[in-house]
This record gives sequence, C-alpha cells and structure tokens, in this order.
Amino acid sequence: MRGRRTVRTVRTVLPPLVTVVLVLLVWVFLTTGGRVEDYVLPSPGSVVTALTDTWSDRLAPATWVTLSETLLGMAAGLAAALGITILAGYLPVVGTALAPLLVASQSVPVVVIGPIFTIALGYGITPKVLVVALMFFFPVAMNLLSGIRDADPHLIDTMRSLHATRHSLFWRVRFPAALPAGFAGLRVSVTFAPVAAVFSEYTGSTDGIGYLLLQAIPRLQTDFVFALVVVLTALAAVLLLATTALERLCCPWNVTRQHRKES
Repeated sequence: MRGRRTVRTVRTVLPPLVTVVLVLLVWVFLTTGGRVEDYVLPSPGSVVTALTDTWSDRLAPATWVTLSETLLGMAAGLAAALGITILAGYLPVVGTALAPLLVASQSVPVVVIGPIFTIALGYGITPKVLVVALMFFFPVAMNLLSGIRDADPHLIDTMRSLHATRHSLFWRVRFPAALPAGFAGLRVSVTFAPVAAVFSEYTGSTDGIGYLLLQAIPRLQTDFVFALVVVLTALAAVLLLATTALERLCCPWNVTRQHRKES
C-alpha cells in the first residue's frame, strides 16, 4: 500500500518538476552570453532580485490587494453558482431557462465589461470583485448543473421507491453526484480568478498587481514584470492546491475512484 502511494506520488510530482527544470535551463541558456537582450527576457537572477528588492514596499501590498479582490470575487461567484444549482435542483425548469443567460454572460469580454463596472461603481474594490465573480461562477455553475442532471437514474428510482422527498433526492443523490463535476469547474475557475482580478485592475485602479504592471510595462522594467508574473502564478497555484485539498474533504469517493483508474 505504501509502495503504491510512493509510486503515485512520483508519477504526480516528477513530470511537472522535470518540466520546470528544463524550462529554467533553457531560460538560463537564452539569457547568458548576450543571446537575448535583458529588456526582452531578463535572467532568472534579475527576476529574483526584482522580486526580493521590491517585495516589502511594493509587491506585498499590491499582492494583498489583488488577493483580496480575488477571494471576495470567488466567494461571490461560488455563492451565485450554488444558489442557481440549488434552485435548479428543486425546479429543473430554472436550470434550462438560465442556461442561455449563463452562456451570454461569458460572451462579453472582460476588457469591455470591466470599464462599464468601473464607470458605474468607481475605482474601488467593488467593480473588481464583480468582474472576478462573473468570470468565476460560470464554469462552476455549468458543471454543477450538468452534474445534477447526470445523477444515477437507478439510484434516484431506488430513492423514490423508498418514498424519498424532492428535498432528500437533491441533497442525498443529485448534489453529491454533482460535486465532482463542480470541483472540476472550480479548479478551472480558481486559476483564472487572479488573472481576472488583474484585468479588472487595468480598467481603473490605484493599487494591485495590475496597477504595477501598467506602470512597469511602458518603462521596460521587464525584470519587475516577470516578478509580478511569478507572484500571479504563485497565487493561482496556491488557490489550485487549496481547491484540491477541499475536494478531498468534500468528495473523497471521487479521489479514490481517480486513484483506482490511475493504478
């Protein structure tokens, strides 16, 4: 048993680790000997220096601002997705009626809807939270709605033969069946949420990672831009790891099923 876990861990960790090492080696090769100009591609050392030198006075406060916008937007988007799912679980016609609106909400790009929110709500945190929420809830809501429709019909028939109520059918069968699909959408959403926050800061802000990017790019501070990208990537990675841990707590049966398929 322990040997299987070790093999599974190696299979999970080794491929991305090798990929990261190869990317770093290629990066070092390109940035030594004057092969690429520093303002085009800075060296890893200069990026680390920019990260450490500006962390306390600039990067850390901006990161906290962007993280706050991201977390609040995620919470609002998740609440909206769960609300729609619960409503559609009790009234299936609601899910069918709202599906076109959910798709339409994603047809408007962030670069268009962000300025509209900024004009209407000002330069505070509210328009950023709304942009993140709008981008976040769609994959979660659509996956949850698909999951409750695809619940095991044999299990539903068994529950009905035991005189289960609509309430019991939803919370004991449909919603648990939809959780794996919901977490699949959640994993996609959490990786895009920080990026949505940065794009929303482009449309009007006084702080945050997006605000620092707008200042650094025209000045050709490429090492600082790369440092901001590293921070943004780290935020997305931490959110993804937290989502994976939450999935293990909420639906361990799905994790066990995936491990069986892998083995």
